[in-house]
Amino acid sequence: LKTDTWDYPIVQPFRVPHRKGILTHPAWLLAYSQNTESDPVRRGKWIREKLLAGRVPDVPISVDAQIPEDPHRTLRERLDSVTGKAECWKCHQHMNPLGLTFEIFDDFGRYRTQESLEHPENLVRKGNAVSTADVYRIRPVNASGELIGTGDPQLDGEVADAFDLIDRLARSERVRQSIIRHAFRYFMGRNEMLSDSQTLIDADHAYTENGGSFNAVIVTLLTSDSFIYRKSVK
Repeated sequence: LKTDTWDYPIVQPFRVPHRKGILTHPAWLLAYSQNTESDPVRRGKWIREKLLAGRVPDVPISVDAQIPEDPHRTLRERLDSVTGKAECWKCHQHMNPLGLTFEIFDDFGRYRTQESLEHPENLVRKGNAVSTADVYRIRPVNASGELIGTGDPQLDGEVADAFDLIDRLARSERVRQSIIRHAFRYFMGRNEMLSDSQTLIDADHAYTENGGSFNAVIVTLLTSDSFIYRKSVK
C-alpha cells in the first residue's frame, strides 16, 4: 500500500514504521529534547511522574546540571559519566533507565540506529549540491534500559528499547490508573479527594470493560457525582 501521496489515510489508526503511540510521536519527542540533542533525563522524568505515579526531586541549586562536551562520545556515554556518581544516581536512577530507551529517536523525533557525532573533528564529508547535509562519524545507538516501579514483577526488569518499554507500560495496572487519574484532574479542574474514590473506580472499570476505550472513561467521569463539584475556571 503506497501512502506517500495520501493526505489522510482512510483506515485509522494508521500504522507508521517505528512508531507506537504517543511516546513515539515526534511532537512528544521534540518537546522533551534539548536544542541540538535528545534529552533522556526529561523524557525519563515525564514517564516516571506522569505514567508511573512517581516523583523525582528538583535539581539542587548547588548542582551544575550540565552534560560535558566530548566529540568522541555519544550523549549516553557523556550523561553516564556525570550522573553515575552516587550523589547524582540516587535521583537519576528513576529517570535515566527510562529515558535512555528513547535514544533510538533524535532531537527531532526521527528514528535512528546510529548517532551522528556532529563536531568539526568528526566531519567526514561536507554537504554539496547533491546532498546538502554534512556527514559526520557515527556510533551505534545503545537504547537499552530498565523499568522499575510498575508494582508488577512480571513487567519490571531490563528492556531492549523504547518499544519494549512501551509494551510493558501498556500492560501495567499502575500506568492505567495513573492515566485515569490525570484524566480526572483535567476534566474536573481539581485534584481527586477521598470522596472521589468511587468515581475513579468506575472510570477504571469503564476502561477495562470497554476494551481500553478512553471515550468510556470520559463519559463515566462527566456523568459522575464528582462532576457536580467540578472547579469552575475563571
